Amino acid sequence: MAGRLDGKVALVTGAAKGQGEGVAMAFAREGASVALLDVLDDRGKTVTAAIAKRGGKARYFSCDVSDARAVERTVDAAAAAFGGLDIVYNNAAVCFFGQRVGDLDIARWDRVMAINLRGPFVCTKFAIPHLLKRGGGVVLNVSSHGAVQASPTGLADYASAKGGLLSFTYYVASEYGRDHIRCNCLMPGPIPTDLNAQFLGTPEGRQMTEMFIPLGRVGEVADIAEAAVFLASDDAKWITGAVLRVDGGMVIQ
Repeated sequence: MAGRLDGKVALVTGAAKGQGEGVAMAFAREGASVALLDVLDDRGKTVTAAIAKRGGKARYFSCDVSDARAVERTVDAAAAAFGGLDIVYNNAAVCFFGQRVGDLDIARWDRVMAINLRGPFVCTKFAIPHLLKRGGGVVLNVSSHGAVQASPTGLADYASAKGGLLSFTYYVASEYGRDHIRCNCLMPGPIPTDLNAQFLGTPEGRQMTEMFIPLGRVGEVADIAEAAVFLASDDAKWITGAVLRVDGGMVIQ
């Protein structure tokens, strides 16, 4: 049976673990050749090897998405390695807890913005020429329920960057729709990855979180990966500028 992404080339940032790993694996399972970008080289190479062991095509690239020159070189290298580029999945992010705005360290704010908001911008910017060469493509940005739902855990920088991705998604979709580039945004709810270990890493924290989720459970990486495959595929060929909440209904609670 043909995969939904057969013949496509996908670039996934933050692909060495968590949601990025799951999405990279799912894209490869659906037939895409996958360029995995991360700074966790050992883990990135392990994921790449796991994809190859399952018969998929993948290559790892060490890249810090906050470094624009490194991103440009890496995007070009990934496109050259696979003969083009069709899908960009902007997932790389960092998250720190526990500082209210008045106490928030400026260096921390700048680092979060550089990776979580500027990173998707530069990855998209340098990918667009390659997408245009293929006659179009797909850009998927990863926001968060925190972009529209305040938290008491001191996440103003993280949430602000993720909120900025919503506007960025709208602009890419609007500016490049006539060029057959679709841009959509995933808004995951709580997923038990390293990023969320501080409040989902204990049974008590998980139980408390699930009290606010109408579907009664925290999410799984597979929930996000399957939504990403849908938006990247031709099943979503008339969807652009959309924000898909994959959160068990948490935002409406």
